[in-house]
Amino acid sequence: MSTVPVFCGKDCGGNACPLLATIEGGKVIRVANNPAGGKYLTGCSRGYNLPLELYAPKRLLKPLVRVGDRGSGQFREAGWDEALGTIADRLRDTQAKHGAGAVLNLGSAGQTSALHCTQDLLSRFLNLSGGVTVLESNYSNGAARFSLPYVFGKEWSRSGFDAATMRHSKMIILWGANVLEARLGTDVDRHLLEARERGARIVAIDPRRTDTIKRLEAQWVPCRPGTDTALMLAVLYVLFTEDLADRPFMDTYAVGFDRLEAYVLGKTDGKPKTPRWAADLCGTDEKVILGFAQDYASAKPALLFPGYSIQRVYAGEDANRLAVALQVVTGNLGQAGGSSGSLNNRLDKPRVGTLPIPHMPGQASAPVVRWPDLILEGRAGGYQSDIHAIYAVGSNYLNQGADIGKNIAAFLKTDFTVCHELFMTPTARYCDVVLPAAHSLEKSDIGIPWSGNFLSYKSRAVQPAGMARTDYDIFSELAGRMGFGPTFTEGRDEQAWLKLFLEQSEVEDAGAFRDSGVYFGKEQERVGLADFIADPTGRPLSTPSGKIEIASGKYETDTGFPAIPVRQEAPQDERYPLSLITPKSKHRTHSQGAGIEEIRRRAAHALTLHPSDAASRAIGDGELARAFNDQGSMRITVRLDPDLMPGVACLPEGVWFEMDAMGEDLAGSPNVLTSTEGTRPGIANIMHGVGIQVEPIPQAPSDSR
Repeated sequence: MSTVPVFCGKDCGGNACPLLATIEGGKVIRVANNPAGGKYLTGCSRGYNLPLELYAPKRLLKPLVRVGDRGSGQFREAGWDEALGTIADRLRDTQAKHGAGAVLNLGSAGQTSALHCTQDLLSRFLNLSGGVTVLESNYSNGAARFSLPYVFGKEWSRSGFDAATMRHSKMIILWGANVLEARLGTDVDRHLLEARERGARIVAIDPRRTDTIKRLEAQWVPCRPGTDTALMLAVLYVLFTEDLADRPFMDTYAVGFDRLEAYVLGKTDGKPKTPRWAADLCGTDEKVILGFAQDYASAKPALLFPGYSIQRVYAGEDANRLAVALQVVTGNLGQAGGSSGSLNNRLDKPRVGTLPIPHMPGQASAPVVRWPDLILEGRAGGYQSDIHAIYAVGSNYLNQGADIGKNIAAFLKTDFTVCHELFMTPTARYCDVVLPAAHSLEKSDIGIPWSGNFLSYKSRAVQPAGMARTDYDIFSELAGRMGFGPTFTEGRDEQAWLKLFLEQSEVEDAGAFRDSGVYFGKEQERVGLADFIADPTGRPLSTPSGKIEIASGKYETDTGFPAIPVRQEAPQDERYPLSLITPKSKHRTHSQGAGIEEIRRRAAHALTLHPSDAASRAIGDGELARAFNDQGSMRITVRLDPDLMPGVACLPEGVWFEMDAMGEDLAGSPNVLTSTEGTRPGIANIMHGVGIQVEPIPQAPSDSR
């Protein structure tokens, strides 16, 4: 029996959690926390489940070539020579006939790391092949990523905070941040729990009383999906009108508060943003809003932790702009134990080499949320290219992208589709060639955390099973067949690249790092923008004013939207009165693991409703119902939960869809109900606050003969 350091590398906030794989008889029998990570760097069930994936009976271990209709799931086994030859020929033919932009890079970071990051590998390969059409932004934080640079300038890249600084916090506000389930940083969980034990007040603003709220014994402030901006404006109203705003701090470090305050007080539109006004929109008691605002102003320092959910809604761009405004008004920005209101992971990681991706200026592009529209409409629809081939790696876009019906149509229209996969995902089912990818435990790599100042190392625990190969090895051979193999590999295999990356890193003892699996950066309590707060004149921001821009003229000029963050009302359709949220499951990362029976059994998949909403629809607990809107429909079991706000429906994302002959989903995949329309002006995805209706499915009469 032996152990080797590993990490799971999944695309979540704990992607580089230091773990140990125990090997016995040439087989991984257990994955657990790595003691070298100390008490804060710990994993979760997603990483502990790695052996379930590695040895899953349905894992793909041979190349497959489609023989039936796309989506039929009919494939035959093939050898690597045939599979790679087919891919090389089809890519060459597509680029020769239609141009480089006719191939779509449909990659994502299903694995994140220095070398084997799936998105980086695909981008390097396709760019070296002559260039392709690429997708802009991401599904995770597209709206925040769009708006926050207008607030902070390029310094938004260092506007986060280290979780260890929570030890200074008197209040921690989890605004749409279900951190103990969604994992927004490897060390966040333990530091947050310690802050609670120490006596810090925890307030959680969310449409449901989550397990995070219950475990932390936090104050729950209910807020309807997509109305967070209204609640933020009401809090600002209290701070401004009760003389609770830190005006010297505002004047020193920010511009634009005069315009925002005028809007909040109703001087510009005649609508004061009072707690009463917000209560009607948010479903939050106005006394709760008033008390929360007063407590927030008196607790110093207070840390506002925005979750990604608040910007995955209609007009999500302004949620984070207002979060920043709140932290400035209360004087908590740049303070130890406070935060900027930005995303928590926006701080530098330890220096380490990564796989270089060739820059290809002038590539055709489209917003990621609109990828199926790009394929279906092409140049005739105003896009920059016509797509004829898809290369998908580290992604399950067919299932995870908005509007599954449209996604299927896009794949059916394309001439050639290929993916690398461990399982027959919905995306793989619609591909022409499916290549068996090596598992995370079957490759060595360096882990770069989503959040935190550390690095992880993993050694290959076992050799790739069956005919599986690493994505790097697949692309290396494919590049050779297409005539640019030496350029792609630069003469290096996996170990040679990792050796180079460590030579380029700040790690002084590479051997100790490889042996322990963990390297800690020198600073573990970094405060984003603290240097600017300490010296705003000598260390100004790169914004036009040199300060935090609560009102941004550049934002207004570039987008045509107001310079200040405002409340934008989402379109309402009376036919779809329930507001759908699609949270993460604590048992899997997005759709990874959705095809493994043992993981599925750990949490029965269901649509959750408040008892009053179910009763008004004559739907009982555990009964089958139909959820639908203009995008599509599904049949799904309903569960009742009083810890969910009335008017809200909850359906965890990631389950693989299963369409019947009529196009109705039988599995309960939320993206049957979502749209590619996107937010404005950032065109980011909207996965919460989606209008739906739920109705009972009449039961067949029983045979009483």
